[in-house]
Amino acid sequence: MVRLIILISVLLISSCGVGDSMREVSKNDPVKYARVVAADNGCLGCHSVNVTVVGPAWKMVAKRYQNQPQARAQLIAKIKKGGKGNWNDITNHQTMPGYQDSIPEEDIEALVDYILSL
Repeated sequence: MVRLIILISVLLISSCGVGDSMREVSKNDPVKYARVVAADNGCLGCHSVNVTVVGPAWKMVAKRYQNQPQARAQLIAKIKKGGKGNWNDITNHQTMPGYQDSIPEEDIEALVDYILSL
């Protein structure tokens, strides 16, 4: 039920056409900007900050990668290329699609910086 509510919320937000104006408003606030990027690109259909939806909660990701020097680069690559296997116990072997062609590099970087800050 929670997954369905999140998915419907994401679809409603992305269909309202507020993404571009929200991006401009949030450019000076990295957290708000990352949240807009996540909402605009459907990330919240599979992830949330605190709760596992389909993919791992972002706080779990931050905890797993804390104190790892290559964490930022690894997560950027994971979002770009997609993948599977790192979270099988959480995702039931679901594959994360790659977003290299659909999310600009700076948005991926902003999202990863936000996740790692949690």
